Amino acid sequence: MIHPKFEDKIRKVLSEPFIFPNDIMDKLREDKGLWQNYQRCSDAYKRIRIAYIEAARKRPEEFERRLHNFIDKTKDNKRITGFGGIDKYY
Repeated sequence: MIHPKFEDKIRKVLSEPFIFPNDIMDKLREDKGLWQNYQRCSDAYKRIRIAYIEAARKRPEEFERRLHNFIDKTKDNKRITGFGGIDKYY
């Protein structure tokens, strides 16, 4: 359920294709087990988690922290639940 106040903006964002950054994808492909676990994730989960990492691109320390957390969880075949109930969109 989307709050009516944000519905138009959210629909616009969701209608645009998400481009998965090559450097992040290359990092995931470095480990075969990690890559296999990532491939089993839902498309929505992949988009949400990678977009979350990408959003910190201009803050290098935060970007690395998010990327490494995602890699560690995915390598262990675990999911990041997030905050505010975002996991219902996975």
